[in-house]
Amino acid sequence: MNFWRNVRQLLKNKRIFSHVFLSVHLNGSFPKVFVHPHFYNLATLFKFAAIVGLMEPHKKLRTTSKAKYDTIIDSKAQQYLNALKVRWMQLHEMPGLFAYQLREERLKRQLPGRYGFHVELNADRSLKRRAPQIIDNLNPKFKPQQFNFNKVDGQEVLLIIDDLKDKCEIQMIINKSPLTKYHTLICPDVKKNLVQRVTLKSLAFCINFLRNIEEPNMRMGYNSPGALASVNHLHFHLLDMPQELYIDKVNLQEIAGGYAYRLNKESPTEAVCFVVQAKDDEQQVLEKVQNIHKLTEWLCNNKLPHNMFITQQKNSNDLRVFVFVRDKFCVSKDVTAFNVGFCELAGFIPLSDEDKVKNLTEQKVIERIRSVTGNAYDAVYDQVQHIVNGTDQSLWQQPFTL
Repeated sequence: MNFWRNVRQLLKNKRIFSHVFLSVHLNGSFPKVFVHPHFYNLATLFKFAAIVGLMEPHKKLRTTSKAKYDTIIDSKAQQYLNALKVRWMQLHEMPGLFAYQLREERLKRQLPGRYGFHVELNADRSLKRRAPQIIDNLNPKFKPQQFNFNKVDGQEVLLIIDDLKDKCEIQMIINKSPLTKYHTLICPDVKKNLVQRVTLKSLAFCINFLRNIEEPNMRMGYNSPGALASVNHLHFHLLDMPQELYIDKVNLQEIAGGYAYRLNKESPTEAVCFVVQAKDDEQQVLEKVQNIHKLTEWLCNNKLPHNMFITQQKNSNDLRVFVFVRDKFCVSKDVTAFNVGFCELAGFIPLSDEDKVKNLTEQKVIERIRSVTGNAYDAVYDQVQHIVNGTDQSLWQQPFTL
């Protein structure tokens, strides 16, 4: 009987799910179970329910202080991820929900050379994905007539999380044109119609979520307008990338503060890297999140498109937040070409046809990346110093000049 009570209480928690998956009616000691048609069988649904468990205490039962209750969200990150994975795989098996079925066996290759770029075939994405929007500046207006995440089918919403600490509602939505298994869109405060510009709350959620899971294969990314963003509605990407990428072993040179770095000059790309250590307390994490956000705001105000890649270090559990900057604006994607977004900048390169997978070389990758990066980094490194050191707050607000 306790099991059925737990299942029934789970289903009452409207903050986790977008719709009810199961109805349980108790008639004496005999339960009648009605399985939502989106689940193929009862066993799969119970697996989902067991993993989720009672992940969030019901508000009526809350006995802890608000400070303690806020920390519960962080402690449940791994359970949210486990539930997300089960639900994602269930939906991936449903005909017609995804634009295509991600193939288990895909042509993959590590490019010979110094850096070991990972390339793999994903022809379906270039042929079947939704046409990217044209977002022509870094402070765009929200256009409700265009596709946005208010328009997704309710089935596509994996989880809804109330982040009480940052007073932010997070919708986890499937990416219908996935690059990897579990490819999910992290969409903060969807109903507020936020444009594709990083907010302090959304950045804090992403960093805290990754810090509190024990799976370094799960990475996050962000593309700004002009740097391959496809939808002008705020979102980050969550992906499963078990490959060892060049970015995982890159050497760093300190810029400021003992946590803001640049990549070693021998690296194939340039980037700013903020290190959030596993031992950092809440105030230290907040300071770093605020400074990363100050940088992205400066980049937007100075019309510098940018990408972000967030990943755990397998040997230390430290979190690294890479910010890549370019001085050339890419208005829309050519879905048949070798584009450069956060994945490619981190060393994971999906390609549209077999010949490209077989013939791409390390030198071509480096040339392509450097061709879109341009010459913005000297000014960016200076701004990072001003932001982190707090030497003169007006300096990092000054216009960017080449």
